[in-house]
Amino acid sequence: MKPYDGDKVKQWAGDSHFRAWRADLARFKQQGYNGWGSEGFWALSIYRLQRSLLFRKPRLLWLPIRIPVALLKKLLTVVTHINLCPEAEIGPGLFIPHVGPIQVFPWAKIGADCSIHQVCTIGAGSRPGGPVIGDHVMIACHTCILGPVSVGDGAVIGAGAVVVTDVPPGCTATGVPAKWRGESMTAVGHRSPP
Repeated sequence: MKPYDGDKVKQWAGDSHFRAWRADLARFKQQGYNGWGSEGFWALSIYRLQRSLLFRKPRLLWLPIRIPVALLKKLLTVVTHINLCPEAEIGPGLFIPHVGPIQVFPWAKIGADCSIHQVCTIGAGSRPGGPVIGDHVMIACHTCILGPVSVGDGAVIGAGAVVVTDVPPGCTATGVPAKWRGESMTAVGHRSPP
């Protein structure tokens, strides 16, 4: 992947964990980070590695690799306060610009070309099921996305929002509990024009 293109990253990465990791690195570089110096990229690297090992068969054969990777993840979680559960589905091109605390629970699904800022919880809740977050979603700091809600493509979750109901595509959700209003991402400056 030469220059990062958020609109094509999902098709480019496909089901490849390695390509998703390369897309993450390209996104960090596009945003002005070198990738390796960012705790968010460290957490994503371990997540991608754990995710690639998660469904490998036979499970017993992969155990000698999975145990040290799990220990490394635990160490990095203590250092970065970013816990991306390998059972969660996270699309390529995720951008985490700051140290946590960030918690992504196993039943969460996050689309491609999203960004998560510090102090976020995604997936907890009193109702069974987890959130489905679309592509190109910006999740600001101090937010919670709880329970089986849907966040549409291009939505913005504002700082301090607690999302417990669906957010339509292209809308901005703010408040506790979050209420949405129709405003596209380009209107609030999340993505630059191509």
